[in-house]
Amino acid sequence: MEKYFITEDEKKEVIEKYPTLECEHSIGMLVGEDYMSIKCKLLTGTCTYKSGAKNEYKNCKMLNR
Repeated sequence: MEKYFITEDEKKEVIEKYPTLECEHSIGMLVGEDYMSIKCKLLTGTCTYKSGAKNEYKNCKMLNR
């Protein structure tokens, strides 16, 4: 079963494990118990970040226009 994380309150419960959800434009979809798909409402396409590089998404040039 899928669970969506769209609002700030919904994101609070998983923000530590999935810090990319800190981005105000992000939407998360948890599939099963351990697979999180995160999309950005402003961007199309796919970006891949290492779990260990927790703040790497903040360097996205498209978000920082």
